[in-house]
Amino acid sequence: MIKIRKSRGLRAAATALTGVALLAAAACGGGSTSSGSSSSVGSDTSSVSSSSSAVDTSSVSSSVGGSDKSTPSTNAGASSESSFAAQSGDFGKGKTATLVSSQSVNDKGVMQDFVSGFKDATAAAGMKSNIVVLTDPSTYQSTLESVSTRSDLVFTTFPPMIQALEAVAPNHPKVDYVILDAQLTKPISNVQELFFRENQSSYLAGVIAGEMTKTKKVGFLGALKQDVIDRYLVGYWAGVKSVSPAIQVCYAYVGSLNDPALGKQFANTMYGQGVDIIHAATAGTEVGIYQAAEEDHKYLIGADVDIRPYAPKFGLTAAGPDFAGAAKVTVGQFAANKFKTGLQTYGLADGAVRLLPYNDDLVPQKVQADVAKARQAIVDGKITVPDDKSVGSVKNCT
Repeated sequence: MIKIRKSRGLRAAATALTGVALLAAAACGGGSTSSGSSSSVGSDTSSVSSSSSAVDTSSVSSSVGGSDKSTPSTNAGASSESSFAAQSGDFGKGKTATLVSSQSVNDKGVMQDFVSGFKDATAAAGMKSNIVVLTDPSTYQSTLESVSTRSDLVFTTFPPMIQALEAVAPNHPKVDYVILDAQLTKPISNVQELFFRENQSSYLAGVIAGEMTKTKKVGFLGALKQDVIDRYLVGYWAGVKSVSPAIQVCYAYVGSLNDPALGKQFANTMYGQGVDIIHAATAGTEVGIYQAAEEDHKYLIGADVDIRPYAPKFGLTAAGPDFAGAAKVTVGQFAANKFKTGLQTYGLADGAVRLLPYNDDLVPQKVQADVAKARQAIVDGKITVPDDKSVGSVKNCT
């Protein structure tokens, strides 16, 4: 049985979130949602190739030029440069890194964010870079096998690629692999399983909610009862309580990753019960929560993607992984000949989780300053944020 830490439906559905939200909000141009044989990042269609053939890697570009700057930068008191800037070293120079993605890299969400960091980090390390987008699951293993013969570092994405990676990686012991947000059935000596400390970024969301609530009652909505979503909840709870233990935190799991109508129903109910700020980690379901916030004139903190275009009047910010940061961490490790294998979890100190940009018209400067202090305290080890193992101690509406 494949173990995935019950995490990755959320992240994979973040692509659906941005696509549906763009249609719902009609706020900006849509990303590529085509199921065809090619996709692109930004306007540079030469920078990304899709492969629908199990063995044909001639479509893989030999390098990815330029840098996509459309993804929002980190926030919450972070410096403009990530704290983990790609490590220098000669080990990576001239070597090749390849991203093999099982979903669109032009999603205006987590994968586009990852590609931005991947490009920047490989360029800084003097490495060649390739991107392959796969649209046919039957090609995962054969394509991964083929790119492994011409790559030194290979990134794969999410649980759909577990089986292919487990079959291929042992055949190429001199190649280092990373799988994003998925855990193998058993460790492989040249594979890093990359996860995030979402509890740390959601702690900062809790500080915002705790300081801005007027009713002293805030809420959390999760898509499903999963460990990754529990990390958002536990961190948020702890952040709120750091402001005032008297503030109530109510929470619910809506039971779906992609049901905006259900998300709206849950949010309307929660707002109607006196909650004036909701932190939502609900993937595509979050679109309905945006709508409820705008209708009920109550605040919302999202997850993973910049929510300002979708809830411009009541969306405060969003919390979650910094996929660009994660790319820089792992490429930096490889470039310095310090690549880590096994289960690796990254947080604020690594530059791999964050708050996305604030809606400055809504979040007071004092709140932003207090969040920056809390962020630094976490990085310095002065605050230890509980993780999903503590979820049992989180009592509803207390």
